[in-house]
Amino acid sequence: MTILAKFEKQPADVQDYNIDYNEWLAGLEDTAPGPATPTNMRVVAEAGITVDRYTLVQGVATVWLSGGTDGQSYKVTVTVTTVGGRTKQAEIKVKVKEY
Repeated sequence: MTILAKFEKQPADVQDYNIDYNEWLAGLEDTAPGPATPTNMRVVAEAGITVDRYTLVQGVATVWLSGGTDGQSYKVTVTVTTVGGRTKQAEIKVKVKEY
């Protein structure tokens, strides 16, 4: 799968990252309104970075990440399941850099 976006953060940062599924949803006559539950949203991050929390509001997934090791990059996979049972995955890459 292609990486949707790349971000940088410092090791001590706690940052939120948004993934907007609305363009994908627009042609489907389906919704992913939220709130996030284990049934409609799943977030998996590579070892070394922490998923603090996540939300799903009107087709926009927000993932809060903390930690990580300077110089390392981490893939985070966000999977959303719609009301109609469709599933869409998006992946972001977060590079940790100490300035």
